[in-house]
This record gives sequence, structure tokens and C-alpha cells, in this order.
Amino acid sequence: MAAAPSNCFDKVSADESLVELLTSPFEKTFECGRDSCSFPTAVDRLQNALSSVDLSFDFSKAGFIGDWLESHAVGGKYSVVFPDIRTLNSLYLGISISISFGVLFSILLYYLVVPGQKLSTRKIFSGSILLAVAVLIPYLLFDALAVKNTAVRFTICTPFVLYGFKVLEAIFGFVPVGAKSSLLMYCQYFSFPAEILFDSDTSKPIAASRKDFIEGAKNVMQCVFRICVLCSYLSYHNYRPFGDTNVGEFFDGVEIGKHLNLRHLGNCFTIALFFQQALALGDAVMGNTVQIVTGYKVLKSMRNPMLAAESPSDFWGRRWNVIVHSVMKRGVYKAVRKYSSRTLASLLVFIASGLFHEWLVHAVLMYGRSVSPGEVFLGSNTAFFVWNFVVIMVERLLARMKVVKSIGKALPRPLLTLLIIMPSLPVAHWFGNPYLNGGFFADYEQCIIRIRKA
Repeated sequence: MAAAPSNCFDKVSADESLVELLTSPFEKTFECGRDSCSFPTAVDRLQNALSSVDLSFDFSKAGFIGDWLESHAVGGKYSVVFPDIRTLNSLYLGISISISFGVLFSILLYYLVVPGQKLSTRKIFSGSILLAVAVLIPYLLFDALAVKNTAVRFTICTPFVLYGFKVLEAIFGFVPVGAKSSLLMYCQYFSFPAEILFDSDTSKPIAASRKDFIEGAKNVMQCVFRICVLCSYLSYHNYRPFGDTNVGEFFDGVEIGKHLNLRHLGNCFTIALFFQQALALGDAVMGNTVQIVTGYKVLKSMRNPMLAAESPSDFWGRRWNVIVHSVMKRGVYKAVRKYSSRTLASLLVFIASGLFHEWLVHAVLMYGRSVSPGEVFLGSNTAFFVWNFVVIMVERLLARMKVVKSIGKALPRPLLTLLIIMPSLPVAHWFGNPYLNGGFFADYEQCIIRIRKA
């Protein structure tokens, strides 16, 4: 090589993004006088090795079985597609930086906001600044790391959603007692995107047992398998397995015939199932990691709501994304309930849920990306959660009737769960369409193993 390596690095452009300097895209070339030098990283070499692996299989050569599959339009050649290593590397880097900010936030909160139970000007002022910073930092990270993949963006944003509500719980004095026992404990409680469990009697963190570690590892493997199978199937159908349906958005009003169309309901169910499995995978990986790092037991956040919920309250309160429910209960519900009614507190929780999902849509799908205003827009997520507040209110009224209780006990669990999700299923596209139209699912596929038809 004619030029020294130091001269090559001198040629790196000053405006190279941080992620390019840290991860070096494959075979990145710098001009060194008349020669060029390539510096593939370990990540690039691994990506190249995986790309060269051929795990394709052809069902057309499987005799009778192949003929049967071909006749049902599922025959032919398939290949195993590995995750994009650079995307995973960017995801790991992003979540690591997010947690580092969480540690910094927790230190400031521990000394400025957490002490004392009474609401004070200092608490409100300090907490409000940290809340605003938590909202803005992901945008800065996207620019600094040149993150375009929406799945990576979503992962980076997730801790900051929790940080925002944990700031609110600190302002209003609802931080779990055990979390305040020491600075180290509070840093672990606050910064990790998983809910460390505390003993209700001693307020000490519950140590994870050998069984918890084994169950955690099994849960990760099960979640990986489920999401890979689900995405392999949905990707083939462009995430609309029942075909395109012409159902309006939240501002178009509700047309009973279109919203109750079976193909529309089927598409809504599969997208909701995707989000359940994707969130379950993220929860399993992060929860298992936190258990290993800290030695403490963590809360299982996703508890099969789409197939096991027994009521709308059970769906949202005890099964769907329970970690977010927990921080919102302490950061919003209890704070409002202290001064107002149960109904108003519940309403503000659902509105707050809608607003932070709108922030996710903007940060993940809209910021710095070329998207059509008619395909990805704000407002639909809030409309979806307000609708579900109405569903919860109706449930509270019907729950007082003995006949409703009797029917609930008599129905088989699958049928009961179907009836539970039916009030929300026709409008679930209000939540899912921004992600569907914004390319989120295609980006998510880069993070997992999947089977693709050639």
C-alpha cells in the first residue's frame, strides 16, 4: 500500500456521521493519493459472511408434497434471510447511549427531585427541564448517529418514554420506596427499560432465582421464534394478509359496514398480534439482560393480551405493555387521582398514552424522512386511545350487571377474549396505519431472521 494509514484517516470528511465513524460501513473507501484503502470492520466482515451463506430450499423438488404446495400457491424456492448486522450494531449503540442518558437523568433526579414527598417549585422546575430534555434527546441522537431505520429509532425512543413518566412520578412523589434506598438502586431502577420488582413488605429488590434466569432465556427463544415466523408470513402478504381494504381514518368517521368487514378485522388483528410479539421480544431481551446484569427479578411486560385478556381493563392494565402501565399509573393516574376523580384520572392516562404515541410517530416515522402527509400523520393514535377510554367506561357500567358477569364466566376463554377485543379491533388501524405506511415493518425485518420466498 503506497500511503500510510494515518494519511488515510486524514482524508475522512469532517461531516462524517458519528455512526459511520463508530461502525464503518462495509468496505468504506478513503482516497489516499492515487491509491485507495479499505477498512472493513468486524461487523462488516460478519455481515459479508452471513450474506454469502446460502440456506435456500426448493419445495418444487419435494415430490408429492412439492406438487401439493405448488397447487396451493405456496410452493417454489425459499431462502433464509439473516438480520442486517449493521442495523443490529446501530440498535445496540443507540440503546446503550439512551441508557447512559438515563443514568445521568437518574443522578440529577435523585438529588434534585426525589427527596421529599411534597410538591415544590424546585421539583416542578427541575423535573420539567428534564422532561423536555428527554423529549428532545432522541432527535439529536438520530442526527448524530444518522439513524434512518425506523425500528432502530423506535428502540432508541423506548427508554425515553419510560424516563418521561418516571420524571413525573418523581415530581409528584410516587417513586417506589425501594427504588429510593440508594443512588445505585435508583440509577438501576430509572435507567434500565425494565421494571425491577420490589418486595411489598421490605421494599427491597427481589433477587432473581435460577428458575427466573432459565425462564427468561426460554422466553427470549420463544419470542424470537414467534416473531420470525409471524414476520415471514406477513412479509409475504405485505402485512395485509387479507388484502387491501378501503377503511377511512379517524377523521373520516366510522362506517359500520367497512369497519366490521371481516377482511379489515383480520388485517387489524394480525397487525395487533405483530406489535404484541415485537414488544414481547423487546421486553424479553431487555428484561433478561437486566436480570443478568443486576441480579434482580423484573416484571414481565407482555402477557399475551390478544389471546388471553378477560376484560378491557385486564387487557390494558395487566397484560399489554405492563411496564408502561406501571409508570403511567404512578406518574399520571395517582398524581391526578390525588386531586380529582377516578374517571378524570383514567381519561388523562389514555390521553397521555395517545400523546406519547404521537411523539413516537413523529420522531420515529416523520422526523428527517420523506413521507407522504396523506399516509403518515398525527392524531390517529390519540383518537385510538380515547376510543379505548370510552370502551373502559362502558365496561365499568356493564360490570355491575349480574348477567354480564354470568356470561363472562360461561364463555370459553378464546370466545371471551374475542368479544373483549372486538370493540377496539375495528379502529385498530388508527394505531397501526402510520407504522404500516411509514415503512416500519420493512425496517423491523432487518433485525430478525426470516424466511422469504424467492
